[in-house]
Amino acid sequence: MQVGDDETMDELKLLNNLRKGKRDALEKAIELYTPYVSVVAYNIIGQSMTREDVEEVVASVFISLWQHASELDYNKGSVRTYLGTVARNSAKNKLREFKPYVPLEEYAAVSYDEPYIEIEQQEKNGTIWNMVKALGEPDSEIFLRYYYYEEKVKHIAKCVGYPESTVKTKLARGRYKLKNLLKGVSVYE
Repeated sequence: MQVGDDETMDELKLLNNLRKGKRDALEKAIELYTPYVSVVAYNIIGQSMTREDVEEVVASVFISLWQHASELDYNKGSVRTYLGTVARNSAKNKLREFKPYVPLEEYAAVSYDEPYIEIEQQEKNGTIWNMVKALGEPDSEIFLRYYYYEEKVKHIAKCVGYPESTVKTKLARGRYKLKNLLKGVSVYE
């Protein structure tokens, strides 16, 4: 049996356990797919909304998985495909609801220097995030799992289906690429 076949078997087992209402299956899905769902949600709303909003979308995706597990058909797509679709739609719905609001008292209390600093920081974060996304899949997922969620290389390797040495190599090459890209960005000079 090949590695891909093992992954298919694991996903089928996960889906069957979700259909049976086993909570440990939901916990496993959350463990495996939170970084992926977070990337999908962040790509849509991360520049406009807060981290809490992204986390709210991610949570709603897993609630949807739990509620609709019995309706999922593995022949039509994997659990990952379902989660990606729900994350994309949930994030778009959240973005439609978004109306920036700053209370008058809060606006009056902010000095002119603070918004500039906040905007500059958002630009830096956005630039870095776009560079990480530009690494492509699975590299951006590996970066997110390692640096944002602080997962161990061994766990990441198991989740993405690569040997640990490959994950380490991808992290090293990614750091090198990002370092060179950041040298050319004026906000960091």
